[in-house]
Amino acid sequence: MESENQYSSNTPGLAITSEIKSNLLATAQWGRILAITGFILLGLMVIGAFTIGKVMTTMMGNMVDADESAPFNYSRMGFIPTIYLLLFAILYFFPTLYLYQFSSRIKTAIYHNQELDLAFAFSRLKSFFKFWGILFIIILGFNAFGLIGMLIGFMVAH
Repeated sequence: MESENQYSSNTPGLAITSEIKSNLLATAQWGRILAITGFILLGLMVIGAFTIGKVMTTMMGNMVDADESAPFNYSRMGFIPTIYLLLFAILYFFPTLYLYQFSSRIKTAIYHNQELDLAFAFSRLKSFFKFWGILFIIILGFNAFGLIGMLIGFMVAH
């Protein structure tokens, strides 16, 4: 009961106490660290995408007799991992941006008592979690289809 009284208030509306501000600032600092790390990893991912594409093209060209007239030439397949990694980088960019925007705006809102910045920060946090939630549901769906396909394959094989 005592903990309920600690957080209850007789005034209407939501009050942001100094403890809440402290927790929000700590969250913003960690969010900013994760977002900046995410942007660095995104840059490395883009560099790696082009590097691995070139390396695979060179390796495939050296390993297989590259007949330019053949309908299927393995040495031209280096673009596949490049496109895959670039699509993954684009996909990863948005939640990283949302986290960075949340972290930046929450600090501005706390330090300057700006309600609009606070609202925007929480909208970015909502977008961050919504993005990961939708992506998680999509991945679960793909896994379910894969499992069903695997079960059907085993049943047909026996």
